[in-house]
Amino acid sequence: MQASKDFETFTATRQTVIPTSPRAGLPRLPLQKDPPEALRYRKGLNLFFKENRIRAIEAPLRALAEDLAQALRTSEAPEFGEGFAAPFTVGSLCILAGMDLSESEELGQLGHDYVAAVQRQDLSTAGGISRQIDGFALRLVEDRMANPRDPETDIVSGLMAHEPEGGPYSFEELAGMVRLMLIGGHVVPRNFLCSMAWHLAQDPDLQARLRQGAVDQRLLIEEMLRCYAPNQALVRVATHDTEMRGTAIPEGCPVALNFLSANRDADVFDDPMRFDETRSPNRHIAFGIGPHTCIGQSVAKLQARIALDTLAALPPFRLGEPVQWARWTEYGVTRLGLDFT
Repeated sequence: MQASKDFETFTATRQTVIPTSPRAGLPRLPLQKDPPEALRYRKGLNLFFKENRIRAIEAPLRALAEDLAQALRTSEAPEFGEGFAAPFTVGSLCILAGMDLSESEELGQLGHDYVAAVQRQDLSTAGGISRQIDGFALRLVEDRMANPRDPETDIVSGLMAHEPEGGPYSFEELAGMVRLMLIGGHVVPRNFLCSMAWHLAQDPDLQARLRQGAVDQRLLIEEMLRCYAPNQALVRVATHDTEMRGTAIPEGCPVALNFLSANRDADVFDDPMRFDETRSPNRHIAFGIGPHTCIGQSVAKLQARIALDTLAALPPFRLGEPVQWARWTEYGVTRLGLDFT
């Protein structure tokens, strides 16, 4: 928490993820900026995550979830990660950003391939995919500049109509904000939804109580966020020689902000390794803290509520085929075969 808030000592301008990802091309805004520069972008984006806007997208998100759930019910080998979580989170991003759902398949595949390449530290492949994602963002902004849409429902058009301090956003700034959303807006929440399904698949009693309406979904989601932080860690770089709890940190040293570990801090949480669906208060930092707290956490929690309702409406299920766990930023189940009983 100290490093997350102290941006003068621990900067986000040099490195933000582990393993290192390609930094050439469009900037990831506001993630790669420190205050006060970062505030220029956050203030504009925050307009699209207000309560009234989140309420407006709930109905189309639930309709999308029901369509995907119906496909799971009729599948001979239902697969939650690829059959629900991936298309649901990509579709959610399209609905939120005002993009066409027809664009979601290309976006989803690019995001999946990019993260996989970064994880195996194949920076050459990752760089090539990153340029394709940049191209997607640039084409989207070019289209909205030529054909503006309703600024109340289309993020790019809304950002174009916004009047930030320092003057209108440039073409590159708009594309940089879109670029960050194209990956962070669906890869990370997908992992969390898969982790939720993985947990429920191993706890038939919790499944049953969820179907009976005997579970406080709000507390359950917060505890799942604590135990299965969808973004395991972000990185900052020390701007000068410093010290943290007796550990010397030299200038230029990358420092991992390990949210998953922080959420198991025994100084903060009673019996931190135990999953407690009634835990309250729950001071987890799954969405980070400080100037780079996740902008989209309200959308992520809405997605989680809809996913819980969807899972509760399915027949009782358990794990099918072996799951595949990802590493680092993809701390979640990427594939989750289910058997209905």
